[in-house]
Amino acid sequence: MLELHGSVHQPFLPEVLYLSPGIPTRNAAELQAFVNHCQFILGGRRTRTINHSITELHEITPAPAIFTGHLWRYRILINTDGILEDYQIIARTSDLPIVAALQHAFTVYYDWNAQGYTVCTDE
Repeated sequence: MLELHGSVHQPFLPEVLYLSPGIPTRNAAELQAFVNHCQFILGGRRTRTINHSITELHEITPAPAIFTGHLWRYRILINTDGILEDYQIIARTSDLPIVAALQHAFTVYYDWNAQGYTVCTDE
């Protein structure tokens, strides 16, 4: 069983920034810890939204555009039906000055009553 304490980096949790060149994956223990943690932070509320603005990348770098092509998890919506994670691709909008923008990539949906998840794209 995966425990949720200590200083171990756990990018699968909704409060943690997710930036990666690849599609997010979770092993079975991480998936269960993610779902349990989301249920915990939802508490008795009907909905909870966690947003991660592209400006949060300034915690890592002064130039977010260096992560062009990487995935960014910008919103996690937790409600009584399940969990939605929205991912965007970091894109470069101009050469000078180098500016980063976000383009929607996909949404991952976790139903409280189902095993696994569903991935939705706009295409």
